[in-house]
Amino acid sequence: MRKSHLFPLVFFLLLPFVGTAQNQVGEIHGIITSDGEPVISANVGFAESQKGVATDLEGFYQIKNITPGTYTLEVSSVGFKKYSERIEVPAGETLELNIQLEASTLELEQVVVTGTMRKTYVKDSPVKVSVVKSEQLQQGKISANIMDLISSVNGLSTQLNCGVCGTNAIRINGVEGPNTAVLIDGMPIMGALASVYGLNGISPSIIDQVEVIKGPQSTLYGTQALGGVVNIITKNPATTPTFSADLYGKSTEEGNLNIAYSPKFDRFEGFVSGNIVRLENYFDKNEDSFNDLVKQSRVSLFGKGTLLGKNMEQRLNVATKFYSENRTGGLREFTDDLRGSDQIYGESIYTNRFELMTDLRPGGLNEQLRFSGAVTYHDQDSYYGTDWYDAQQGIIFGQATWDQTIGDHFKLLSGTTLRYETYDDNTPATSDGIDRRWIPGIFSQGELTVGDFTLLGGFRVDHHSEHGYVTAPRLSTKFSPTDLTTFRASAGTGFRVVNVFTEDHAALTGSRDVVFNEDLNPEKSRSITASLEQIIPFGTNPMTVGLDGFYTHFSNKIIPDYDQDPKLIIYENLNGFSVTRGFSVDLDQNFTGIPFSYNASITIMDVYTDENGQKQALTYAPEYTGTFGATYDIRSLDLSLGYNGNLVGSKRMPKSYVEDFERDQWSPAYSTHDLKVTKEFSNVNSSNGIGFEVYVSAENIFDYTQGSPLVDARNPFGPDFDTIYTWGPIVGRTFSLGARLNLR
Repeated sequence: MRKSHLFPLVFFLLLPFVGTAQNQVGEIHGIITSDGEPVISANVGFAESQKGVATDLEGFYQIKNITPGTYTLEVSSVGFKKYSERIEVPAGETLELNIQLEASTLELEQVVVTGTMRKTYVKDSPVKVSVVKSEQLQQGKISANIMDLISSVNGLSTQLNCGVCGTNAIRINGVEGPNTAVLIDGMPIMGALASVYGLNGISPSIIDQVEVIKGPQSTLYGTQALGGVVNIITKNPATTPTFSADLYGKSTEEGNLNIAYSPKFDRFEGFVSGNIVRLENYFDKNEDSFNDLVKQSRVSLFGKGTLLGKNMEQRLNVATKFYSENRTGGLREFTDDLRGSDQIYGESIYTNRFELMTDLRPGGLNEQLRFSGAVTYHDQDSYYGTDWYDAQQGIIFGQATWDQTIGDHFKLLSGTTLRYETYDDNTPATSDGIDRRWIPGIFSQGELTVGDFTLLGGFRVDHHSEHGYVTAPRLSTKFSPTDLTTFRASAGTGFRVVNVFTEDHAALTGSRDVVFNEDLNPEKSRSITASLEQIIPFGTNPMTVGLDGFYTHFSNKIIPDYDQDPKLIIYENLNGFSVTRGFSVDLDQNFTGIPFSYNASITIMDVYTDENGQKQALTYAPEYTGTFGATYDIRSLDLSLGYNGNLVGSKRMPKSYVEDFERDQWSPAYSTHDLKVTKEFSNVNSSNGIGFEVYVSAENIFDYTQGSPLVDARNPFGPDFDTIYTWGPIVGRTFSLGARLNLR
C-alpha cells in the first residue's frame, strides 16, 4: 500500500522542477502610489490568470516571465478604487508602469479566498464573505487572544463555557461552537479538542484579516462546516515591517509582549513572531471566593516563509505555529502544586499545540494546480477538581485542487482531500484504544457567469469509516443588476460527528455525571441563506446596507440536557429537530470630508428545538446580538480614536438552576462598550523608516458584569456545584496601556 501511494507523491513533488521555455518572455514592474505615498500590500495581477504579486513596503511590484501577449492588468487594495488597464507585453522586453490609485470609501475591492477557494473580490464572489481586517478587530479593545475580539463581527459571538477555567467557543448566528469550522489560511486543522483551548492561542499579532461565511460551506471545507466558516488569514511576509515589537499591560495585571522579524532576500520572504502572555493575579469582585479571571502563562511562536517564482509570484508557502499554555482557576489558595486536590478546589490545564501548514503551486502549469497540507498535534493535561482529563489529538490533512477556466464565462474547481485523525484520552470514550479516522473526499464546483448573473454549484463526497459515504451539495447564486445592488442566495447541507468530551466542557467540569442514553448518530443539517447588499450614494460618502436572512434545520441534533435531573448531563439524539433562523442588518459608511467611519449591525435569532411537538428555546442562544464601532482620526495631532460596542439579548438558562438555586430562567439583555486612543509619533513610511505609537484603552467602561457564574460555589466538591451559569461578562472595567514599534 505504501508503494502505491509513494509514486504519485514523488510525481507531484517533481512537477515544480519540470522546465518550460523561458526565452522570449516579458516583464513588467513599477510602483503603486496614492497622493505621493506608496500603497503597501496592493494586489497586482492579470485578470486572465491567477498570476500576480503584492506590493512591498515601497509600493514596488515586479512580475517576470510573462508570455508575450495582451493582458488586463488589475490593481486593488482596501480603501482604493480598483485600477484596470489593457497592456501589451512584448517578447524579451521590460515594461515600467507606475500607477496612481484613487482613494475610495467602499470596501468592495478587498480580495478574499474563502467563498470559492480562489482569489476573488468581495463584490464578485457569488458567496457572501464578510471581511474584518486586523485593525478593525482591535479598534476599541486590546487583547492577545482572538477569542476576545471575534464578537466585533456581526452574527459572531463567544460563549463562555466555564466560569472557572475560562473556556469559550465561537457561535455563528446562535449555532453552537462546534458547528463552526475554524480555518487557518484555509486549512481545517482546528480539531474538536482544539476548539476548547486551542482557539485562545491564536494571537491577533499574526492575523492579516478574518473572513467569515455564515451558512453551509461543507462542499469545500468538509462536513464540520454546518453553521459557517471562520477563516483566519495570517500576515503576508511581503508586507510586514522588517522588525516590530508590541508591549502592553492591563489593570488586571496581564502583560503581553510580541516581537516579530521579517527577513527578505532574493526570492524568499519570511515572517517570525513570538508572543508571551502572563496573568497571575487573583481578584474576586463577585465575592464567590473563586478567581474572576483565570490565571494563565502562554507562549506562542509563529513562523511563515514564502518562496517566490521567477516572476515573483508565490510558489511555496510554509507556516508553523507552536503554542504552550498553563491556565489555573479556582479558590485563592489553589496552585498547580495542588492539582487533583480534594480539599481545595481548582482547575488546572496544561496545553501544548503544534501546527505545520504548507501550500505549493507547481511551476509551468499557470498556477492551476495547487497542493496544500497540514499536520497538527494537540496535547491537553487537565484537572477539574479531582477529575483528571488527559487527551491527545493529531490531524494530518492533504488537499489537491485544479482550477480551470473554460471559455469566457465558466470556471471549474475540482479537488480531493484526505484527512486522518487520531484521538486518545483517559475517559471511557477511548477505552477500546486510540480512535483513528480516515476521511477521504472529493469535490467539484462550477461557476458560470452570464452578464449580471452568476451561478455556483458544487458537490462533495466524503467517506467516514463509521458512517459510510456522506454527500454535501451546494448551490449559490449572485445577481448584480447595477454596481450598487447585489443579491445572493445559497443552499447546502452539513454533517458532523460529535466528540462530547472534547467539545462540551460541561462534560468535564462541575459535579454532574455524564450519561449517554444511546449510541449517538451524527448530526445533519439543511441550510439556506439570502442577502441583499445595497450601496446608497450619499454624495462622496456612500453607505453600504446589508440585509441577510438564514434558516438551518438540524436532525439528529445532539444537545446536552441539563433539565431532566440536576445531578446529570444527559446526551442523546433529539427526538425531533432543531432550527436556527433569523435575519441581520448591517450598516457601513466611510466619510471623505471628515476622517470618520462607522459600522453597525444587529442580528435577530430564533433558535429552538422541537421534540414531541414541544417547542423550546435552545439554552445559551441569545435572542439577538448587535455590534457597533467607529473610528475618528485627528490628523493634526496624529491621534486615532476607536470605539467598539456589543449588544447581547436574553438567553434561556438551564431549568434546574432556576428551580434549585433561584437563578433566573432568562438572562437579562446587556451591552458592553470599549474605547481606544492611539497616538502616532512617527510613521513607518516616513523617510527614516521608523514607526512608533502609543495606545491606551478602557474596556467595558460601564463596568457591567453578570455576577458569579458558579452554582453552589460554597460547596465545590458537593453534588450541585457547576461552573456554566454563564451569560455575560465576568470581569468589569479594565484599562490597558501599550506601545508599538515598527522598523522598515
